[in-house]
Amino acid sequence: MIIRAAAHYTLRPGPGEEAVVPGMELLPKPMARRMIAPVRRAMACALAALAEAGIERPDAICYGTGLGCLADTREFLLEIERNAGSLLAPTSFMRSTHNTVAGLIALALKAQGPNLTFSQGFTSFHAALLAALMHLERRPGDRVLVGASDEHLPLLDHLFDALHGAAHVPAGARPAEGAAFFVLGGADGAVKGRVVDVRMGPAERVPVRDDVPVWTGALAPAAANGTSYVHRTGLHHSAPAVAMALALADAGPGVQLMDREGEQHGLIHVAR
Repeated sequence: MIIRAAAHYTLRPGPGEEAVVPGMELLPKPMARRMIAPVRRAMACALAALAEAGIERPDAICYGTGLGCLADTREFLLEIERNAGSLLAPTSFMRSTHNTVAGLIALALKAQGPNLTFSQGFTSFHAALLAALMHLERRPGDRVLVGASDEHLPLLDHLFDALHGAAHVPAGARPAEGAAFFVLGGADGAVKGRVVDVRMGPAERVPVRDDVPVWTGALAPAAANGTSYVHRTGLHHSAPAVAMALALADAGPGVQLMDREGEQHGLIHVAR
């Protein structure tokens, strides 16, 4: 499947760390003022991908996130505590849900097509990408916005340190924030690359090809011809989407991205 456009960013917490986020100038200012910074950054990435593809609104939106809008969820829980059981404003809840980013994109663009959000840990983006491919099998002339984003809170650093990291996580990898969005499909326009294969399931159903380099995620088992991508993407559930954007930007002809969530393995084979 053809990839028409891609936009991504990674933000690693720490002094002096700044993220170069594409598309910030494209955000509708009235909406942007009401968003917290991570949501603004994710939405800007989506708008940047659409602008690169030269379309005003997608025919469908497929979005993945592992933990959703963490900062707004924290604020919603604090508001419950502050109100001590009294009625709450619905806005706080609406901003805390996992599909907030995808919903805000649709509102900003007046997009009325299918809008799906997937939350399956490190395979959230894989599920969103599969949904986009299935949509394009039925409607090959459509253009689908597909992407993923996850936020960072200091609490994640605390939990990561308290658990002494995690098995299979590369040494030195730290929790981070990131997002990546792509425009897939369409009969014309510039071509960024293509999705050769996407698979999810038990390890035996997700084989890798020996003739294509492998990039492994945080929990994926090591591959004979593989290298970890986590140091480039940061450690977050949407890192596979960022890795796909990096693979499209690299000079190599193709990459297999291997990830794992529990017993479920995910494979994305992308080529320039």
